[in-house]
Amino acid sequence: MNELFPTHDELLGLAHWIGQHPMRLAIWNEGSVASVLPNGKLAVSAAGANLACLESASLVELDLAKLQALVSLEEAPAEKIVEAQTNPAAPAPCADALAFADLFGFEGIRFAAHTQPIPINQVICSPRARQFSDRRNLPHEIVACGQASVLVPFMPPGFLLAKEIRRKTALWRDRYKTTPKLILMQNHGMIALGETVEEVKQVTEMAVKYAEIFVGAAMMGGPEFMKPNYVAQIDATKIV
Repeated sequence: MNELFPTHDELLGLAHWIGQHPMRLAIWNEGSVASVLPNGKLAVSAAGANLACLESASLVELDLAKLQALVSLEEAPAEKIVEAQTNPAAPAPCADALAFADLFGFEGIRFAAHTQPIPINQVICSPRARQFSDRRNLPHEIVACGQASVLVPFMPPGFLLAKEIRRKTALWRDRYKTTPKLILMQNHGMIALGETVEEVKQVTEMAVKYAEIFVGAAMMGGPEFMKPNYVAQIDATKIV
C-alpha cells in the first residue's frame, strides 16, 4: 500500500464503521464518505448507498482536479460531474462529491465523512448552532475538533452546498489560519475531516459526545464556555 494515499479497503472500513456505529451516525442511505486516491483521483460513496454495507462496486472514482474546477463555476450541470467519472458506467456519485473535492484541496486532508448524528442535528437545528460552532466547553473537545468549527447555513445538497461550504470555510481559515476538522451544516449534519481514518473517527465521536454535553448544559441554564485565550492555548499545545 502506498503510505501517502488511502485505499478502497480503508474507505470501505470507514463507511462500515459509520453505518454500524451504536451512536447511529448514519442510518439507511444517510451519510457519505470520500478519500483521495493516487494519480489525482477521488473516491466517494455512490448516491443513495447504505454505508453499513457499502461494497467496492458502490465506490465511484472521479478526477479530483476536474471536480475542483467545477466548484469555481457559476453553475455545474450534472453532465459535467458525470464527465469527471473515470468509469461512466459506474453509479452516480453522492451529492457531496463536489464539496469533498474542494475540501481535499487543503493540506493534510485525505479522508472525509458526512454523518447525521442525532445530538449534532439537535444542536444545529436549533438557535444555538452558532454558539456550538464558535465556542468550546471542554479541553478534549478542542484537541479533537479544533478551537472552533465551520458553520454553514442550509443549502440544497450538491453544487449550491459545495459553493457555500467553500465560502464559509475560506472565511473561517482567514480567521484561524489552519484547516478545520469539523464542518457543521445547519439542518444537514456534519463533515469530519482528517489525514487518516482514525482521525476522522475521533473527530466524529468526540463531536457527538460534546454535542450531547452541550444539549444537557443548555437544559440546565448553560452552557458555560471556556475563555478564548485558554481555548487558543490548548489548541496550540494539544496539552490537556
